[in-house]
Amino acid sequence: MMDVQAQLTAVMQKKRVEFEGRGDLVACALTGSLARGRVWAGSDLDFWGFRANSDEDFEDGMVGDVYWEIDIQPLDWLRGWDAARFLQPPKFSSEEFGVTPMEALWGARVLFDRQGTLTQVTALVQQLTDDKAWLWQRGENYVLYGMQCLGTLNSKPAEQAILDARRIAIVYGVSAYWMRRFELLSSVIRIPERLSSHPEIQNLLRGIFALNGQQGWDDFYATYLTLPASLREEADPDMNREILPAVRLGMAEGGMCHFRFIADGWLPLDVVRPIMGFETDIEAQKERVLDATDDLLRCVAAM
Repeated sequence: MMDVQAQLTAVMQKKRVEFEGRGDLVACALTGSLARGRVWAGSDLDFWGFRANSDEDFEDGMVGDVYWEIDIQPLDWLRGWDAARFLQPPKFSSEEFGVTPMEALWGARVLFDRQGTLTQVTALVQQLTDDKAWLWQRGENYVLYGMQCLGTLNSKPAEQAILDARRIAIVYGVSAYWMRRFELLSSVIRIPERLSSHPEIQNLLRGIFALNGQQGWDDFYATYLTLPASLREEADPDMNREILPAVRLGMAEGGMCHFRFIADGWLPLDVVRPIMGFETDIEAQKERVLDATDDLLRCVAAM
């Protein structure tokens, strides 16, 4: 059997030929663990493609046992970036995932680039992420901004405050944690597990997302299977292609955390609520989650 890296490389080469032959894509980069030389047993293939028009898209699928995905953005998404702009955190919203061209292209391998813009931005990203002092300052900016955003949540309804706090914890907290380690956030399906070097931060995140190990996952997934077919039809591709394979490799909390993070704003809350980790005493949970998020940001700031 081919090892994981060889299998991924073979599929990547096929997809590269396919993408380069498309008339709508003017540039494409391989990102993720294969591009960065960090392949693990659960690795998949991540691509970013760019169009000359303003259309955004997302495509994914399976080639044999290999899951692949491509985020497609307008080429304009890459324009206008410099060190000063990259230094500032993205504005918080309920739809913000913290992915700028820096996160997208960190360690990327340009597969083709018909206009040169992708190559230029990828080189800038590499230059900046190699600058430890710059990356440290970026992490500082993220934490401070996250604290400001967190301070606005007390007046929000409990469920929304919890969802927003979870987003702040990852977009401005965990992201800054990796900047403090002179990297960027990656392997998002393993976020909780990859915090094991800092148990205090890991445990705070576990509380924020209501994670409780394999038993928690088992209860979560059993409830997921009872949800309406219309929701399952929408969510099953992510569940079956990304989340379940990671859980089988020991990332039970990563699977729950990932689902609860991406489900907010994507799936209807009134339907998905039973698996979002909300407690009966939602007001008490809100207070605890806001406190834990504040503690997490402060722990990251103190690294």
